[in-house]
Amino acid sequence: MPTLTPQNDQETALNLPLWLSNKLMRIPLLSDLLLLVLWLLLWRVAALMEYAPHASIWFPPAGASFAAFLLLGLRAVPAIAIGSILVTFWESYLYHTGMSATQLLSIGSLFAIAHILPYYAGASILRMFIHSDEQKLPRLMLAFVIIGPLSSLSASYCIQISLMLGGAISANDSTNFLWIPLWVGDLIGVMVLTPLSIGLVSRIFPNSGVWLSEIGLRQSPGPNLPFFGKLLLAAFLSTLIMFTAAFFQVRELAFGIFFIGVVQMWIVYTETPLRSAVSIAFLSALTALLVQQLTLGDDALIYQFSISVLAASTYFGLLIPVLASNNERLQEIAHKDGLTKVLARQYFFQLAAQELQRARYYHQPICLVVFDIDHFKSINDTYGHTVGDLALKQLSQTVTSELGPADLLGRFGGDEFMLLLPGSDLEQAQKLLYLVREKVIALKLEQLDIQLKCSAGVTEILAEDTLLKAFERADCMLFEAKKQGRDKIVATI
Repeated sequence: MPTLTPQNDQETALNLPLWLSNKLMRIPLLSDLLLLVLWLLLWRVAALMEYAPHASIWFPPAGASFAAFLLLGLRAVPAIAIGSILVTFWESYLYHTGMSATQLLSIGSLFAIAHILPYYAGASILRMFIHSDEQKLPRLMLAFVIIGPLSSLSASYCIQISLMLGGAISANDSTNFLWIPLWVGDLIGVMVLTPLSIGLVSRIFPNSGVWLSEIGLRQSPGPNLPFFGKLLLAAFLSTLIMFTAAFFQVRELAFGIFFIGVVQMWIVYTETPLRSAVSIAFLSALTALLVQQLTLGDDALIYQFSISVLAASTYFGLLIPVLASNNERLQEIAHKDGLTKVLARQYFFQLAAQELQRARYYHQPICLVVFDIDHFKSINDTYGHTVGDLALKQLSQTVTSELGPADLLGRFGGDEFMLLLPGSDLEQAQKLLYLVREKVIALKLEQLDIQLKCSAGVTEILAEDTLLKAFERADCMLFEAKKQGRDKIVATI
């Protein structure tokens, strides 16, 4: 099999992470170890940003778990289970709980089960949308913003139960609603970091992310400098707002954080989906860090809510260009002929009816032409349908190049076309057709040993005519041109 050599150093740099991940995948269990390390690092990020004991503004490992189960399924379970147990021991060491290794192993195992089951179930449900839905991205995104929060809610409640069963907390009134702050932290971790974690996990396990290129998010990134400028602007505004709230001790100032959404939407609509995911992750990490550093724990709920709103807005914002693109493609399919790219028959008649009504209102002449390629069946039979299709496309392009801005060209079917000429009387229409006829004859197709020639029937649409009646009359003129030996233009009022 031939190998592809990168064209320059920049391309080599871009391909290096994927090349490296392919090499790593060949080393047994190394990919699983990297997933474990990634999960532990994200847990440590949450621990470093605690604004109160055991209370961080977000819980990044939740996003990593959801992404891993989405991409890997059951293969991700061992790494995340081991990670859940390890952080239980780690946290006991940090807070000097004095629990025995047996107790910690029991609590860690219960925590692993409580964490894994809800996220695995949620990811499994979301995977069904990936494989079953032709219009993947819109429904996938909507499913994610519903399933993600429900999974984090289930995980938080299960974790509270597991901590009670393990004896880490007592079942008294003060801890009955521990699942609420746990849920908020997990929710933000899922909403903010799942997309970015998908990118990281798919690098560690390259074969797991095959479907990522099929969900409508493929875009080429623009220059780096404008993106970093927008990111720095958002970071500056966020920092300024939070410093102001901390300095003046006015709680209402904390709500100013929602204005960061304006800059975030600017990034969403002007940058790639990957950069949008990076920006929301960066702003969330910055917010969590500032809450901890500026001792804004009393207002943590406001900042957590703002991050959730930013994340949801980002995902729905990503849908707009995709939906617009899908709508544009659907309109093109409905309005344009797939082969020649001229107007489809139904849309031609729809626009022609509007032009006819306008011409009658302004008392302007309007002509209808029906034409086709002479001996087109022989071209298909002799040279093949591929050459026949090429002839149709070349003919369409040639005719289009001679038309005015108000003229309409449509394909009726096969090799038969329709031409509407608003503002042209019968004489003007014939002059245009003779010019087009010369252009068609002058066409040189390498695959054809013969010249393309056309026959046409043209009629002026009268005040009492319907569009259908005028079309039938022009079609009769086309038939008359065929009877006269082809390569003719026959006109009638």
